[in-house]
Amino acid sequence: MKGILLIAFLMPLFVSAQNCELKKEKDPFTQQPQLSTGFLRLSSWGGRFSLNMVADAKEVKLLFSLGEGNCFDDESSAAFTFDGTRTKSTQKNATAMNCDGIFTIVFRNSTSTPSVLQKLTQQKLTSIVLTDSNKKKIEVNLKDEEKQQILERIGCLVKEAKTLIQ
Repeated sequence: MKGILLIAFLMPLFVSAQNCELKKEKDPFTQQPQLSTGFLRLSSWGGRFSLNMVADAKEVKLLFSLGEGNCFDDESSAAFTFDGTRTKSTQKNATAMNCDGIFTIVFRNSTSTPSVLQKLTQQKLTSIVLTDSNKKKIEVNLKDEEKQQILERIGCLVKEAKTLIQ
């Protein structure tokens, strides 16, 4: 009986490990290995919102793409809201001014995971609110299956990113 319970509790660990499909590439500039989740198109915000997560030996990046016409600068921010809590996490855009709709958050890839990135691997996101260079708020409310996909992909990428550290 204890063996059956042990298997039942461990099964989700093996199931989520099987969903870890990352693209292994070489950075075109440094020729160093990098991992990518590929773009995840989210139906929220008219289906024009997508997320790609990339990791190399130094950084883990979250790349949000909203399409041309959305301008972001170094004062732009993203506010993450998590399931089951009222706390928010706000991160700044890490790229230069652009009107291509690209918003990037960069975390350092190290043996200890930054707290915000750790939270993204443990709790489902409810919504993401991006503030553009004109202070306009773009709210993206996530569906349940999107929340799960993001949680799994970030968890997988963060785990595998540690193997790239030299």
